[in-house]
Amino acid sequence: MRSFRPYLLLTAVFLAMAAIGHGVFLFQWTQNQYMAGPNDGLAQMMPFKQLLYDHYTRGEFFYSFDFGLGAGIFSELSYYFSTSFVYITTLLIVYLLDALQLIGDPDVLFWANASVFISVARLSIVLIAAYALFRYMRITRLSAFIGASIYGISGMYFRHAAFWEFFADAFIWLPLLIFGAEKIFREQKPGWFMFAVAIAMIDNFYFAYINFLLTGIYILFRLFIPLEKTETKWKKAIVLFLISGLVGAGISMVSFIPSVYAFLNNHRPEFQQDILWFEETENILFMSRYILLPAMFVLFLFIPTLYKVHRFRLFALVGIFTAVLYHSPMVGSIFNGFSAPQHRWEYLISFVAAGAIASGLDYFHKLRLKEIVPAAVLTALLYGWFAWQDEALEFTTLYPRLALAGLVVTLAAVLAAPAFQQRYQKPLLAFVLLALVLATANVYQSEKLLDNADVADVDEALITGEDYDNQEVRTLIDEIQERETAEMYRIDWMEGVRNNTPIVQEFQGLSAYSSILNKNLLYFYLYDLEIDMGRESVSRYATLGNRSNLHSLLQGNYAIRERNDPNVPFGFRKFAATENFIAYQNRYPLPFARPAFQVYQESQLTDEPPLLREHAMLSGIVLDENISPEPLPDRFPGEADYRVEEADASYDEGLLEISDETGGIDLLLDEVLEEGDLYISFHLENTAADQGFPLEVNEYRTTRKSNQSIYKTFVDDLTIRIKAAERIEIRMPEGTYKLTDIEIVKEPYALLREQNALADRTSHLKIDGSQVDVTYDNQEDAPFLNLSIPYERGWQATINGEPVDVLKANYAFLAVPLKDGMNEIELRYRPPFFLASLSISLVSLASGLLWLRRRKQNGYDRHEPKDTMTN
Repeated sequence: MRSFRPYLLLTAVFLAMAAIGHGVFLFQWTQNQYMAGPNDGLAQMMPFKQLLYDHYTRGEFFYSFDFGLGAGIFSELSYYFSTSFVYITTLLIVYLLDALQLIGDPDVLFWANASVFISVARLSIVLIAAYALFRYMRITRLSAFIGASIYGISGMYFRHAAFWEFFADAFIWLPLLIFGAEKIFREQKPGWFMFAVAIAMIDNFYFAYINFLLTGIYILFRLFIPLEKTETKWKKAIVLFLISGLVGAGISMVSFIPSVYAFLNNHRPEFQQDILWFEETENILFMSRYILLPAMFVLFLFIPTLYKVHRFRLFALVGIFTAVLYHSPMVGSIFNGFSAPQHRWEYLISFVAAGAIASGLDYFHKLRLKEIVPAAVLTALLYGWFAWQDEALEFTTLYPRLALAGLVVTLAAVLAAPAFQQRYQKPLLAFVLLALVLATANVYQSEKLLDNADVADVDEALITGEDYDNQEVRTLIDEIQERETAEMYRIDWMEGVRNNTPIVQEFQGLSAYSSILNKNLLYFYLYDLEIDMGRESVSRYATLGNRSNLHSLLQGNYAIRERNDPNVPFGFRKFAATENFIAYQNRYPLPFARPAFQVYQESQLTDEPPLLREHAMLSGIVLDENISPEPLPDRFPGEADYRVEEADASYDEGLLEISDETGGIDLLLDEVLEEGDLYISFHLENTAADQGFPLEVNEYRTTRKSNQSIYKTFVDDLTIRIKAAERIEIRMPEGTYKLTDIEIVKEPYALLREQNALADRTSHLKIDGSQVDVTYDNQEDAPFLNLSIPYERGWQATINGEPVDVLKANYAFLAVPLKDGMNEIELRYRPPFFLASLSISLVSLASGLLWLRRRKQNGYDRHEPKDTMTN
């Protein structure tokens, strides 16, 4: 037991450090304010944790009809939490507490409450991992402790943990990967690296990519900067890295292959802005939201003697290199998978700065004042130059003031330290560094996150209030759920721009927000049907544009609107109401499983309006296969004739110039539709370089992104549904626009009413996560059965016990071929290539363990060498 006491004490110390580092957030928790961003934190992190908890604890690990229109959660949420070791550990603890009735049923508010405590625990692990690595690299205990603190208790950790919680897990795996690399360099032991690769790839494929690039940079420098005289030769080291890395990757395949498939099956419009190789970015010495270089690190860089210490040389050179990379948007793009530049990798700068400081502290007692003074002067000059050339820098807030104070205190400490006895020098500098680390972390939380990023707004009142989980809407949802007996129905409602509202309010909706979504659904919204979502943005889909045909096809049987909102789909009648909201019910619902007698081909409809595609889906089935198609539906009412009137604007040959604050054009119909809707399609571009704008078409309002926004889709072919009217008013703010290809189509909904009147021959419908069972009595010899399940690889089907093909139909959904008579249909979902990837994982694990055992038996592994290259 005594042998464990030092480790228990060290763990307790790091836990205390992590808690002090979270001081501001822990205080905020006592005020019912939470460590979660008001945007992605509440829109994605908390809902996804709740969704996965609900599904995992009832034994459903693969699919959810509660996530948008339905999705494979194991694969599509692997970017977030579905395979996260930190989250799964947290889930097990919460489940145990729930089972013991020590907590109430977890909900989004619970996860928000728990976020700061999860972060404290995670940061403790980060500190322990970094400390263990530095100790293995022969850095003394106190210096390793300080180095671990500088790495973990950094602004970027708190930024990641607050906004995108799973990002912070990467802080654990980077030291583990580098530890594995050091084991190969020092002892020819590849086991640690093998399992570090496996863990990183299982945990999160995206940050595995980032961490592998970061570890690759470290290894590249390490090949040319040996730390021991008896290290593994570089050729042999490369072989061990390749073999252990490949085996580790093989172990991860059960998670990695489905995750990467989901990533490749995602759709994100191509980033079209220019990406520069270099640009001035946020001040890395005074104001950066991402990484703030410690003054001690900068000062040590100016002391030539320290470069004789191989450990310092390694960390310092990598630090200088990565500090240069920090200023390259192209590098940010590379680390973000060659997409839009993002600051997500810079924690490596914190790590190497921490290693350099820890190495320098161990050697500081050998430095002379004549070496320290010039370095102090150069450090002061560099800080002065950064302050002088940064026109945006103002010392009006505490954060830049603290950076300046940190410089002054650091310089004073290093200049005064030589006057003390050697045994007091390191503790003095360590105390100064630790105080600055903790102060900077808490000031960062207060100013950069709580104030500047509005994290202070995330409190219990917000999470339980009308802007997030409106209780009036809850009342209407409860009323719908109490009355509705159908196995599948969806409610069209979301709070503002929070597309994951259905997860928060526990109903099946028509919206989702995630960095990885089924590309078939995204194409369905953006291109195939041109469904406007109320705002232009990537990584989302929402509503069905108030288009009744689509509502009926996809079980959108209810809609909730504010009382003053006129955008209610045709055929929806008032069902229930509260003071501020009204619930509507669809009068023309269609079954979840529908027979298809008419077969059309996607290529037939390529140049047709979206409404005709809806009619094809209503009257039959649209396939992307090479078939002999039927003639297109003949009930299509055709294009409406109109004339154009200018409104505070000039419109000539597709160029619209609006001179007033708001203007546009009016489209006057020659013949008015008595009952039904109008579909207005057009191509619209804003010629302004950087201006988002609202677009209004009669009662309908949507927004379009600036051409410079990284979230712009550049999908400019729009179709807007409005109520039947004689005059169509298209309005935008002052500016110049390209407005072309205007087309107006009438929809009296005769076909929808006809389809609604048909008999439903399905029975025994049962939907249970990744299992769907339904019986269809095929008395009329229909060739196919449409199902309102988004198409994605992983679904398998049997009819009457015999396997059948699962077809992609109606652009984004499933269909199966039918047999004559009674069809007992069973559909099962497993992540793509799940059994194959599981087999690879098991074989790789067995092979890896056998390889490591044989290496040990044959004496290839060495014991850790002595430190022979200190200086």
